[in-house]
Amino acid sequence: MKKQLGSALIIVLVILVLVTLIGTLAVRSGILGLKLATNSQVSALLLENSDSALFNIENPDQVARQLALDGMFAYFNSSANADDELVFCYRAAQASFYSFSKASAITEDGSTTKIGVDGFCKANQFAMGRSAVLSQVYLTKSSTVSAPFGSVPKGTSIGQSNVPATSNNIGATVISVLPSFAGATTAQIENCFKQRASAVGACFDGLGIPYNMQHSDYTVGGHPKLILP
Repeated sequence: MKKQLGSALIIVLVILVLVTLIGTLAVRSGILGLKLATNSQVSALLLENSDSALFNIENPDQVARQLALDGMFAYFNSSANADDELVFCYRAAQASFYSFSKASAITEDGSTTKIGVDGFCKANQFAMGRSAVLSQVYLTKSSTVSAPFGSVPKGTSIGQSNVPATSNNIGATVISVLPSFAGATTAQIENCFKQRASAVGACFDGLGIPYNMQHSDYTVGGHPKLILP
């Protein structure tokens, strides 16, 4: 009888190892592709919500309303509010984009209770019907000097328009977050929303929560005019 040297067994074992390695690489590649696709969808969803809030700020049909005494633009007419950050939670399902009774202010010294705390987003106040994204808006008054008559509506003379003549330059920052992608607590999420616009991104970054921040500057008057960089 011929002696068996075990070469067939060795070859089979090598083939099994190769198949296992190929299978592992395929699984890892699939997981990586899934993560990339998920990250792309998350980024698009966050960007969509931030842009939606900015589009509402730019809505020409709402300018007169927002320049009224309780409007978001008129808040900065008072010198006592010039250095504040006006904050409110954006929810598309609400009848009005902005309501003074549901707004808050962060003062220069960091206080968040000047006009109440109802403006800061709660963990269950989602921007859209998907119950996934939270979006908060920050408005600040810029020290940039407006161009002469830049606040007067086009095609009118002073006194002809129902829109009050103002000369405020307003900066708008929107942050949209997806808290379900991290294990942060409700208290941690809501605490981040009470941070100033310059610090809120770092706060959510520290919690590992994906977010998107958009900023635009406007000259407010006859219509919000986007200031291009």
